[in-house]
Amino acid sequence: MSLPIQRLSYKRIGDIASQFLAKYHPSFSLPIPIEEIAESKLNLKIIEEMNLKKDYDIDGFLTSDLTRIFVDFDLYMKFENRTRLTIAHEAGHFILHGQLFQDLKINSIEDLNSLAEKMTDDEHGWLEYQAYSFAGQVLVPKELLLKELKNKLGRIPSLESPEILAPAVQDLPEIFKVSDAVILRRLQKEGVVKTNS
Repeated sequence: MSLPIQRLSYKRIGDIASQFLAKYHPSFSLPIPIEEIAESKLNLKIIEEMNLKKDYDIDGFLTSDLTRIFVDFDLYMKFENRTRLTIAHEAGHFILHGQLFQDLKINSIEDLNSLAEKMTDDEHGWLEYQAYSFAGQVLVPKELLLKELKNKLGRIPSLESPEILAPAVQDLPEIFKVSDAVILRRLQKEGVVKTNS
């Protein structure tokens, strides 16, 4: 199977995420209300599904008719930040891969599993990388992240070690309503902290 997946750079995905926020959440107030955007602006119905994670090892998926996001029930009920990332991730597929998803006819978990078996690792990797990149940049927009850092430190740091910045960034997950891992990844991608190499 060969899928027509555009190879979008992290920066290009960031531009798309910025346009998305300018259109659907122009106030840029925090935390970004991704569930509300998905439901009221993108007209996506969010449906909690039992045992998606347990039985299929997925947090959620977007259907090919681009009308529903299924999210694992336990995740939805217990882990707000992870649910927000999942919804933003599926919104990323909606925005970045909508036409492709329509062509793939994914309307159930069985369809999704069948497709996953036909896709190459490279194709799957690009789809997921792009959706996660979109999700991170929508939930933690560059300008707002740098503004928070400048407010706390009086400057925008560059290539600092995570340990040195830890006290200044410890409340960022609560401000943006995302996990520590999402904040760290965004700080690395924006050149604020060093990446482990």
